[in-house]
This record gives sequence, structure tokens and C-alpha cells, in this order.
Amino acid sequence: MGLISTYAMNMLGYMIVALPLYVLVRIILLKRRKKRVNKLREFLLATFILYCIGLASQTIIPKWSIGVDSLTGELYFDIMVANELASVNVTPFQTMLLYLHSNSNTDNWGSLSIMNLLGNMFMFSPIGLFIPILWRKFASLWKIAWVGLGVTFFIEGVQFFIGRSSDIDDIILNAIGVMFGYFVFKVMKKIVRR
Repeated sequence: MGLISTYAMNMLGYMIVALPLYVLVRIILLKRRKKRVNKLREFLLATFILYCIGLASQTIIPKWSIGVDSLTGELYFDIMVANELASVNVTPFQTMLLYLHSNSNTDNWGSLSIMNLLGNMFMFSPIGLFIPILWRKFASLWKIAWVGLGVTFFIEGVQFFIGRSSDIDDIILNAIGVMFGYFVFKVMKKIVRR
């Protein structure tokens, strides 16, 4: 759970920094439209946009650090673009099977492998939940599947060019996560109708 909380805290930092800017831009846009504001929709839209910023912070924004050099006392800003451990996997299910095999040798289901598999799925589930709520034209299984694949292909493609690992299994797991979010949307829709 420590790894998940680390990612969540990193995402939260970006989301908190982005919140005032988002609110300012949204107020300006809404004043120009001069239409009645649906507060629930605005809350959901803000939540989704901030989630997307948090997601981008963990997937496509290069790692960076800022600090003071202990020897010279100078302020530094460092961006890590390339990663010597970065790799590309285009063989479907190779990484997933590797993770599952490594877990079958131990009884520890809370291991890094399972966290990585579940994290890749559930980190993307809000896309499948929020998009059909916010934009009704995307409230079909096939449209949300295409959106999910498009978003995950985009992220993995960007990761390839910024020196991070790219993996077809991440695309598969992320798309499954988007579909999971969509099925949560469908269940919620049925509950609301009742």
C-alpha cells in the first residue's frame, strides 16, 4: 500500500497546484457563455480534469526535482528525461505473465507485481466513469472502448519518446480499467433510474 499512497500523494500535489488555475479559467469561460451553471456537472468536470492532471503527472510528465545544492548552495532544477532502465515490450501478456509468475512463487498477494497490475487497471477506471457522465455522446461501450484505447496508446507513445518504459500490457490493463469504469457508470445509471 505504500507504493499506492506515494503515487496518490504525487498526483495530489499536481492537482492542488492546478486547482486555482482551473477554477480561474473555468470562471472566465462560464462568464463568457452567460448560461445557467449546473453545479453538479461543474463539480464532476473539475474532478475529472484534476484527475487527468494527476494521471498525466504520473505517466507523461517527466520526473523533476528542485532544491539547493549542498556543496555550492545554488538553487537547481533537474528534469529526468531518459531512464536507463526504460524498455519497450510489444509482446501481449508478457509482462502480466511475468508478474503473475513471480507472485505464484510467493504467498504475498500484496507484492509489487499485483499492485502494478491492479494499479494499471484502476488508475484508468475514472476515464470510463466520468466521460459518459460528462459527455452523453460517449455513453456507449464501443465509444468508451475507443476513447480508452486512444488515451492509453497516447500515453504509452509519449512515454516511449520521453525515455520511459512502454508496454503493450499497460495498454491492455489500462483499457480494461477504462471498461471497468464504464461498467460502474452503467450500474450507477441503473440505480439512479430506480
